Amino acid sequence: MMDLKHVWNQAMDKKSWTARRTTFVAKLGATKAVWFPPEPTATAKKAAAKGRKTTKKAAGKTTRATTKAKRPTKQTASSR
Repeated sequence: MMDLKHVWNQAMDKKSWTARRTTFVAKLGATKAVWFPPEPTATAKKAAAKGRKTTKKAAGKTTRATTKAKRPTKQTASSR
């Protein structure tokens, strides 16, 4: 009976299954990249879109900063 429990515990050990799953997923990802490489046009389009978004965000930040600097300061009652 002791031998059966030992075999059962080995089969149900979460650590070993986690390690097996991790290596399997890594191998699967590598195999997918080799057999089905991404199309260069799709990759280039994604990179270009990301670059446009980054440029747009940076331009928006500088525009807001310059308009904020151009605005006249509010006068308070004590400064009048």
